[in-house]
Amino acid sequence: MSAILWLRRDLRAFDHPGLDAALELPDVRVIYAADPPRSSFQNDAVTAALFELSNELRERGLELERGTVADIINAKPERVIVTADYTPAGLRRDKQVSKALGGGIMESLDCNYAVPPGVLHTGTGGHYKVFTPYYRAWSECGWEAPNLACAGGQAWADWLEFLEYRLPGYAEQRDRPDLDGTSRISHHLSVGALHPRGLLETLSESDAPVADRQAFARELAFREFYADFLYHRPETATENVNPKFARFRWDEATEDFECWKDGTTGYPIIDAGMRQLLATGWMHNRVRMLVASFFTKDLHLPWQLGAEYFREMLVDFDEATNQHSWQWCAGTGTDASPYFRIFNPQTQGKRFDPQANYIKRWVPELAATPAADIHAMRNLPERYPLPIVDHAEARREALARYQELR
Repeated sequence: MSAILWLRRDLRAFDHPGLDAALELPDVRVIYAADPPRSSFQNDAVTAALFELSNELRERGLELERGTVADIINAKPERVIVTADYTPAGLRRDKQVSKALGGGIMESLDCNYAVPPGVLHTGTGGHYKVFTPYYRAWSECGWEAPNLACAGGQAWADWLEFLEYRLPGYAEQRDRPDLDGTSRISHHLSVGALHPRGLLETLSESDAPVADRQAFARELAFREFYADFLYHRPETATENVNPKFARFRWDEATEDFECWKDGTTGYPIIDAGMRQLLATGWMHNRVRMLVASFFTKDLHLPWQLGAEYFREMLVDFDEATNQHSWQWCAGTGTDASPYFRIFNPQTQGKRFDPQANYIKRWVPELAATPAADIHAMRNLPERYPLPIVDHAEARREALARYQELR
């Protein structure tokens, strides 16, 4: 029987049911066929994962090929093994490929989540629209035990390093961009070099304080909540969860959009985050919230525009998380931040980067400026740009526009 293991966002050699099944077959090809990366950062992450996986497969007698969906269809295999893709585009693609191959040929043996989208339901049979009750159900549901006997590689090493050195204290430090307090494994999850069930298994065995373990598990649950919501409401990848926001008066993208992308808004914490993104393809999660709030509530630009830019830039891009995090910040989404919650970039910078170390790292024009002056936005060097908007005025305008929807 000719078979193909079709890889997409599952680029690992362990805890991989599809690969385990493929290794038992006498005639199988392993083909990576996925949408091309949008940025050099995404390309580097995929390339690194493929290189490592290719070496692992070769040791097991398999060659990793790079191909296209058309290559898979034209090969006329008798069996195609995949890891389920629950994104709207992924579901459409797999339905089309399955139809082209013929019934019963395409087989899904796994997915990229501990609890697959569509599994959890409310007491009335609907899907969860608020995170807290979803989190309770998710925590009680449980997940398949991972197969970690052959766990290894760079992604796994990065995870173990976090478990040992940075998980203790995670609950308190995760919101501080000036500290090395996050896991830095999000890009591994994005390409499937790690699976959440393996993280949860080893997390439960960690000696770190319970509060830190729970805080990290909660972040994994948020990722799965957004995936579940998008599965049930695929249109919300581009449309407001709350339909009344279709009437919201957004501005047209002008020079302000370019200043935001370039990190030249005149607001130090915003500029630091955007320059970090430009330089590395990654941004601290707290700062992602701040730049998204600034984009939607200070610049009054539509969240879809900012979300699309993140899609193009983020090394760890995940559609469900990205789109719905943007909607949360804009106040349009599920479990959304209240419309009247508008982050003040100055007070947020002072609170989460008190010594301005994060700002000074990514905005070198301010390296010699005292932190107090940076946070007060006074006595800044002439080469640093002036603010493109007045936050107080922009806040009042945003609130007035939100009031129009009531």
